[in-house]
Amino acid sequence: MVKIGCSSLFFWEYDIGEIVDIFLEIGLKNMEFFPENPEFWKKRNDLNYINNVKTELSKIDVTIHAPYIELNSSSTNENIRHVTLMETFWAIDLSKKFKSELLTIHPGKRPTARIPTDEEYNNFDDYLEKSINYALKNEITLCLENSPKKINNICHNIESMKKTLDKFENLYMTLDIAHARENSLDFIKNFHKKIKNMHISGVNSKDHYPLSESRINFDETLNSLVNEYKYQGALNFELNDLIYNKTLLKQEKIDIIINEVQYLEKIIE
Repeated sequence: MVKIGCSSLFFWEYDIGEIVDIFLEIGLKNMEFFPENPEFWKKRNDLNYINNVKTELSKIDVTIHAPYIELNSSSTNENIRHVTLMETFWAIDLSKKFKSELLTIHPGKRPTARIPTDEEYNNFDDYLEKSINYALKNEITLCLENSPKKINNICHNIESMKKTLDKFENLYMTLDIAHARENSLDFIKNFHKKIKNMHISGVNSKDHYPLSESRINFDETLNSLVNEYKYQGALNFELNDLIYNKTLLKQEKIDIIINEVQYLEKIIE
């Protein structure tokens, strides 16, 4: 049975305990916890606070998304590469503390809008090797998310993702269907044995719209994943509240997620 969940980032303005209460009220089975939620990020070195969050998150199944804002594992700046690795190690430790078996990480990218060179790939491979080794020691599974289609992004297409997954047998995948767009079904056909986590949203003028408002129909993709390939992991909604031309009230966000869950359940039933 798949677990329908949501990213904590959609409810970024609320404290973690309130977000957990919202998820339980809706009936969500999983939370993709995003540690760069503003409240958590500012208090992440407060051990009492961390333990309180652990207590709250114990009420629901959790997957963790490693920090990625302002970070880049392929950067030509060695200081940025070092911080990216240290933040990933921290996220692995956090995953173990919060009893999450999975941690989603992002691929590297070339800092400029040009095709990645061997240097960017080598930097990324070095990051992956060190991250995977640390994750294995802590019994955490690393899941690499496919990037949006941009010229400087690594792992935005099937060829680049295959090259990386073939190189690292202990690396798995978080499939973001809004990033994969029209190629989402091909990603599933190629990597269904490696997919351990999912980000669910639609594509309209931008990525991460509600699935029910997507101009790309992902029905076949999701139905195939669950019913043909027997996917048993989490299906986490990853929605962007900035697509709305107003500040959403809490109940409005709740209503959006309820509608999305109902829409998804019809697809995969």
